[in-house]
Amino acid sequence: MTKNAIIIGGTSGIGLAVAKLFLEQGMQVAVTGRDESKANAAEEELRTLASSPSQVQAFSADASDRASMEMIYNTVMEKWDTLDILVHVAGISGRRWGDGPLDECTEEGWNVVMTNNVTSVYHSNQLALRYMKRQQSGSIVNISSILGMLGAQDHFVTHAYAASRGAVISMSRSAAVYYAKDGIRINTVLPGLLDTPMSQRAINNDVIREALTYYQPLAPHVGYPQDVAAAVAFLAGDEAKFITGIALPVDGGWLAQ
Repeated sequence: MTKNAIIIGGTSGIGLAVAKLFLEQGMQVAVTGRDESKANAAEEELRTLASSPSQVQAFSADASDRASMEMIYNTVMEKWDTLDILVHVAGISGRRWGDGPLDECTEEGWNVVMTNNVTSVYHSNQLALRYMKRQQSGSIVNISSILGMLGAQDHFVTHAYAASRGAVISMSRSAAVYYAKDGIRINTVLPGLLDTPMSQRAINNDVIREALTYYQPLAPHVGYPQDVAAAVAFLAGDEAKFITGIALPVDGGWLAQ
């Protein structure tokens, strides 16, 4: 039976890698992204991997905007009988809005990060649960970060971001226990520093690249979207049918230290 998956933030980076892997597994996928041109490009690229054009849907929308998310879910579910998998990837770094050390973090930085990294997850998860509860099955995988589980010095001091990622872990874990009775699994994946569009500031900084040999001791010291996609596919799939409420690091050994 064909599975159906919605990927919030699926038009680039981790989300696009997940969408490609799901298509390889024969799923139907709907991806969202904030930028319309990227959504169109992703749809075109993904359809080259699909067995039919109807296997892929792409939307441009702000994941923190409730009305937009409801429209997307309604549109997608008019075509699908079930929603088997939700993967929430969408999120931001708030440096440009003033995120940083707590005593310097601006109120705008705090609010923008919380809206994009926590409220958006609330919207996508709540909407997915409405369908999953009705069918008494489903799997949700939320992307967080190892910075939601550990302290950081020097290179990664963005305390609003850390708080937002910790909130996603806590919400997912609590919800996993509550919705287990409905046959719904909820897990999180915690990437370390990956080579993604959002991480280019760090990836292209020679000092940070050198520091990664300590932070992420497993060579090549920088992860890739495909590394996280493989973890997401495992947690979302039937092989993990007895796993819920976990926070799985994909970080080259950073959290283990």
